[in-house]
Amino acid sequence: APCFDTRSRDAPRLIRECILGSGRSSRPPDIIALQECPYPSFGTETFVEQGYVSAGGTTLSHCGYVDLLLKKQLAEKSRPISLDRNLSSVACRIALPNQTTISVSSSHLAPFKHGAGTRLRQCQNLKESLHQESGNNMILLGDYNMRQSEDKAIENILGIDAWKAAGSNYRNKFTWDSFCNEYHEDGFSFRARFDRCYAGGDKIHVNRFGLIGNKAVVGTKDFLSDHYGMIIGIDVEKSSLDAEK
Repeated sequence: APCFDTRSRDAPRLIRECILGSGRSSRPPDIIALQECPYPSFGTETFVEQGYVSAGGTTLSHCGYVDLLLKKQLAEKSRPISLDRNLSSVACRIALPNQTTISVSSSHLAPFKHGAGTRLRQCQNLKESLHQESGNNMILLGDYNMRQSEDKAIENILGIDAWKAAGSNYRNKFTWDSFCNEYHEDGFSFRARFDRCYAGGDKIHVNRFGLIGNKAVVGTKDFLSDHYGMIIGIDVEKSSLDAEK
């Protein structure tokens, strides 16, 4: 946020309250995917008292660190997936209590419009790495820096776009809206859907998609980030033991 005190002193608490409060109608999220963390242990320090563990390690992207947090009970059934550092992603394999195994990733892909070719290659390599761990059953999250013209090509690689699967609600479409969010005081105004969630495999079903952090901090005109967060509800079907990878 433009206010220095909000950014430096209050941001961790406000981010934590924003994310954990997003599940008030049900429960806190099982998985938290973070990008642009200011230092490697930011995610762990911010959420450790609430029972979250960094499951895939952290990696440095072109802007800050990428992290993937799981509730402790899930983390105990997970293992990190080794990825090429050029993917700017972290991932883990999770053996769920219902006998289904999935892979989950958090990514911060190449920026700018001219980075489309790099993003395509990053998605191809990421899919290949996760497929080796869990077949097609995977959930991919993060700041993909994508433009709408890239939708079809990336969906052909990664699977179902969660926003579209949940009904393509226009109110939840844009994760960047600098008409309303003046995080960058000198920036120009535009809207984009930079941030994505993809769900692959016949065991994974998206049932809800919404945005968080898309309102100013109470009592200020400051936002927690230039990007809005996504809150996604996903059901994972049970697998038979002989289908376990």
